[in-house]
Amino acid sequence: MTVAKKSRPYHAPRRAEQAAATRDAIISAASALFAEHGYATTTIAAIAKRARVTPKSVYAVAEKPQLLLLAVDRAIVGDDEPVALADRPEMQALFATRDPEAQARLAARIGAPTLLRLYPIYRAFEQAAVTDPALREAWRESQRQRHADVRRVVGAVAEAGGLRPTLSVDDATDTLWALVGWHAVALLVEERGWDLAHLTRWLEDVFVSLLGPASEGNPR
Repeated sequence: MTVAKKSRPYHAPRRAEQAAATRDAIISAASALFAEHGYATTTIAAIAKRARVTPKSVYAVAEKPQLLLLAVDRAIVGDDEPVALADRPEMQALFATRDPEAQARLAARIGAPTLLRLYPIYRAFEQAAVTDPALREAWRESQRQRHADVRRVVGAVAEAGGLRPTLSVDDATDTLWALVGWHAVALLVEERGWDLAHLTRWLEDVFVSLLGPASEGNPR
């Protein structure tokens, strides 16, 4: 008489945890390699080796262009949660306050660590957009979104009466959007040796320089 063997229980939560850990390792490896070596020279094989998985496992998560976009998204917000930076509690606190100088300090404290995470990936992203048609429009859209995010911060400062009277919301937005791009941060960090504290102080100065006494004639 043959005794039927009991099937081993299927632990769905455990499998899900393992899959999430593998995905995290792959995105972390891709992020590090894109930041260190750029997009063109980073291969799926190199990502697999860094993540200690097979190339097949990497492809199961995403192909190379999508991995770069996942790395960008993670760098912007610091995690993989599907919540935009503008909708996070720290940004909501910035939008809620009506003290322009407090807004400037909050913007700097949020912006500095974000820029430190983001600039190496953005450098790879911009370089990739030059040669990879699949990423060209994604790069343009990322810049449009970054401009919109900056405008939202500037708009909050203006509504609180903190924008310098001679500066319009449009001009302030364009100035900040250009000034705090990855190129400037790369120069300050890599060429001048700035750390997070130094970068935060600089951002505070940049934001405060756009503030001034409230004025009814302030152009909007």
